[in-house]
Amino acid sequence: MKKMKGVILAGGSGTRLFPNTKVTNKHLLPVYNQPMIYYPIQTLLKAGIDEILILPGKDHAGDFAKLLGSGQDFNAQFSFKVQDHAGGLAYAVGLAENFVGDDNFVVLFGDNILEDNIIQDVQDFKSGAKIFLKQVSDPERFGIAELVGDKVINIVEKPKEPKSHWASIGVYIYDSSAFQQIKTLQPSERGELEITDLNNRYVRAGEMSAGFVRGFWFDAGTHESLVDAAYALKNHNKPLEPLRLENKELPVVAIGILLYDTPDKKYTTSRYLHHFLNSLIAQDYPRHTFYFVDNSPEEDNDNIKVLTEHGLLANIIRPGRNVGFGAGHNLIIRQALVDKADFYFALNPDMILEPNVITELVNTVMKSPQIASVTGKIRRWNFQEADRSDAGKSNFIDSVGISLTKGHRFLDIGQGEIDYGQYDLSREIFGPSGAAALYRMSALDDVAFITENGLQEFFDELMFMYKEDIDLAYRLQLAGYKSLYTPNAVIYHDRTVISIGRGLFATIQGRKHKTAGVKDWSWLNHHIILQKLFAFRWTSSVFWGTIWYELKSFIYILFFERRLILQIPKLIALRGQIKRRSAQTKRRVNPAKQLQDLIID
Repeated sequence: MKKMKGVILAGGSGTRLFPNTKVTNKHLLPVYNQPMIYYPIQTLLKAGIDEILILPGKDHAGDFAKLLGSGQDFNAQFSFKVQDHAGGLAYAVGLAENFVGDDNFVVLFGDNILEDNIIQDVQDFKSGAKIFLKQVSDPERFGIAELVGDKVINIVEKPKEPKSHWASIGVYIYDSSAFQQIKTLQPSERGELEITDLNNRYVRAGEMSAGFVRGFWFDAGTHESLVDAAYALKNHNKPLEPLRLENKELPVVAIGILLYDTPDKKYTTSRYLHHFLNSLIAQDYPRHTFYFVDNSPEEDNDNIKVLTEHGLLANIIRPGRNVGFGAGHNLIIRQALVDKADFYFALNPDMILEPNVITELVNTVMKSPQIASVTGKIRRWNFQEADRSDAGKSNFIDSVGISLTKGHRFLDIGQGEIDYGQYDLSREIFGPSGAAALYRMSALDDVAFITENGLQEFFDELMFMYKEDIDLAYRLQLAGYKSLYTPNAVIYHDRTVISIGRGLFATIQGRKHKTAGVKDWSWLNHHIILQKLFAFRWTSSVFWGTIWYELKSFIYILFFERRLILQIPKLIALRGQIKRRSAQTKRRVNPAKQLQDLIID
C-alpha cells in the first residue's frame, strides 16, 4: 500500500517582506505565536503525514535545520534538501523524487496558513492529482482554476481576465508520476518550470480533481497578510469577516416570492407585504432581482396594490389561479435561468429579514461549489405586534434547517426552542426550510425533472403544497450536494403551521392544530417522497426504522384519522408519474454514507 508523504517548498527570497527578510528567510518569520514554517508542518501532521521533506534555499538552509531538527519534537521525521537555484516551483517539486519514491505526496507552499484539515482528502486519494482552491476577491494575483461544476478544465496563472475567483492556494496532492511529467516540462518565458504547467498536464489527462477550502487561508507573503493571519490565528474561534467582492463581480440573486389572497380575505399575503418588502429593500446586497407569482384568483387584489406602491410590478407572473407552491416557484426559476441568475432565494412573504441576510447567505454558499443550498437562523415573528416596538420579533427558534430521522420523518431543527446560543455555529444540514432557502441555480438545473411536455420541474409539481422543500433537499443530497446553516443570517417568520415536538404524543398534539387540507397534502407528499426517493442502500437501522414508523402511522390513521385512507387511491393514481420522476433522480452517492451523519435519533 502506498504511503502519503509531505513536501514543503520553503525557498524564495521574500522580497515583498523586505526588510524583514534581509537577514532571514520569510518562512522563519513569526506569525502570531510561532514561526511561519510551523503552520504547513501542522497541516501535514493533522492529515496523518509524518514523513516530511523541507526544501529551503541555500542561503538559510542551516537555519531551518537548527529550528526544526530531525522532527523528534513534532513526533515526525524531517528530511532536508537544498534548492541551489530558483528553477521554478515545479523544479523544486522535482527535487523530492528520491524522497517520495513510488508513494503519493502532498505539496504545500511554506507560507501557507490553512485552517482546514485535509485528512479526508489525503485518505481518499488514489492516483492522479488534486488541487485545493479558495474563493478570492483579487484573482489576478493567483493561479485561477476554471471549473465546470466541481471539475477543473483549465488553470491559468495570474490571468488578466480571470474566468473564476477560484484560486489555487498552494496545496496539492500528486502521485509519483508527477516526476516524469516534470522531466518533460519546458521552461516558461521567465526560464522556470511552472507548477501550473504540471497541473495542466493532469487536467488534460482528466486526472485532476479539486478540493475546496472552507476555513481561513493566508499566503503570508506580504506585510498585510502577516497581520491578517496573526489576527485570525489569535481569534480562530471567532467568526471572520466574509468574502466581499466588488459589486460588478457579485453573483446575481433572484428572489422568488409567492402571493395569494382569497376573495373572502380569510387568507392573505398582502397584509405582510409592507413589512416584508421594506426589509428586502433594506438589504445590503446590491445585485438582486425581485420576481413575484400572484396565485390570487382575482386580478385586482391587495397584493397588486402594495407592489404598485413599492414600484415592483415589473417582474410579476399571474397564472390566474392558485398553481401551488412548487409550480409557482418553478415559473420564477425558469425565468431566472433565462435571466442568468446565479442563485435563487425562495422566500415566504410572511417574514422580515435583517439587512445582512442575503450577503451572509451568498458568502456561505460560495465557500464551495458542492454547497447547493443554505438557510439562516429563522426565529418566530408575532405579526400581531408588528407595528409595536421591535416589530414583534421573538427569541424563539422557528427553524435552523431540516433534519432527518431514522424513521424518515423530516423535522425543523430547533423549532419552538428558546434561542440561547445553541445554534450559533454553522453546521451541515439535510436541507433548508422552504420558507427561506437560497439555492445554487446550477444545482437546481442539475436535479430538475424533465416533464413529458419538455419543461423543467425543480420543485416537484406532483406536490401542490407542503414538503416540496424536503423533496428537493433529498434530491440534492442524493446528487452529491451539501446544505449549510449559517447563524449570521437572521430572519423572522410568522408561521401558521408548526410542529411541536418529536415524540408520539407531541406529534398527535401537533396534528390537532393542522387543517384537514394540510394533513391530506402532508400525508400524500410524504409518501410520494418515500416511493420516489427511498432506496435500499440505506443502513438497516434506517430501513427498519422507516418501516416501523410507517406501521405506527397506519395504525394511528385507522383509529383516529381514517379519512386519510382516501389519499391512497390518489397515491396509486400517481404511481406512473412517481416512477418516471424516480428514474430521473440523480443518485450519485450512497445515502447510507452521504446522509448518515445528518440523521438524528
